[in-house]
Amino acid sequence: MKHIFIVNPYAGNMTFANNLRQQLEQIKGFEYFLFNSRYTGNETELTRKIVHFFPEEQLRIYACGGSGTFRNVLEGVGENPKVELAFYPCGMTNDFLKVFATRDRERFFDIKELINGETITVDSILTNHGRAINTFSCGMDAEIMRYIATQHPVRTVGIQVPYSAYVFQALLRLKRMDLKIRVDGREMDGCYDELCCGNGCVLGGSLCMPQGFVPNDGLESYVFVPSKGHLAFIRILINLIRQKSAFIEKHARVGHGKKVTLSRRDHGPIVANLDGEMIAAPGEWTVEIRPDSVQFVVPRGVKLP
Repeated sequence: MKHIFIVNPYAGNMTFANNLRQQLEQIKGFEYFLFNSRYTGNETELTRKIVHFFPEEQLRIYACGGSGTFRNVLEGVGENPKVELAFYPCGMTNDFLKVFATRDRERFFDIKELINGETITVDSILTNHGRAINTFSCGMDAEIMRYIATQHPVRTVGIQVPYSAYVFQALLRLKRMDLKIRVDGREMDGCYDELCCGNGCVLGGSLCMPQGFVPNDGLESYVFVPSKGHLAFIRILINLIRQKSAFIEKHARVGHGKKVTLSRRDHGPIVANLDGEMIAAPGEWTVEIRPDSVQFVVPRGVKLP
């Protein structure tokens, strides 16, 4: 097996890339390749070239950065049974890892634990405009990503930004989305402030998805927040953070499904957030779960709850 590290040197503390090199150099007899990404999306290009260069090899690719870095590496891998994916978390939220128990989650921060780790099979999210491991969303949080991309055009992944200021801007300029939506063929048209489809359990570091699912059950959970004004939306955000399921089920549309299709009634583009990467595209979006599509590396003995 070949071990390949794709490092986003801009993620989190910008000294971590050098620290990682030093850690790897100290492991006796360990052979590896390490590549630094140079700009947003470069991880996808690097991964595709690597997979193409080693078509018959079993690969373990380590995405070293934040949630967006892992997403970009996943985009380059696709659904390839010869590739194992490891997430060495160096970003601000690292949301997908929150599906694991807290005591297990800490072990992902030890690169040796991942090098000596094993794999579990998990689902992923496939849209007609890209992949994700954790969440697809549109609405306020996608607007936050748009502000980051506009005001920090050099890098949108892992950069240290005044996040609360962007949340405030997005709330002030909140625009309802008049959407046509189907969940497994069931009509759920309406006006919404936020839509999220999740394979993971947390969005944006603190917003919790509905309980009662795991990321290898062949289903995605969803939360659709109807447009009822700023105050109502803020109350729902607070209750998502507090995991008040009864309140959310009363004031939003929640559930589980396999495939969601959505489009705007005014035929405008949908601005979506895929694991911290912003993608804008017109027309209909499809968001479907891909069962057992990722060989995900975990420290030995770590299991899903």
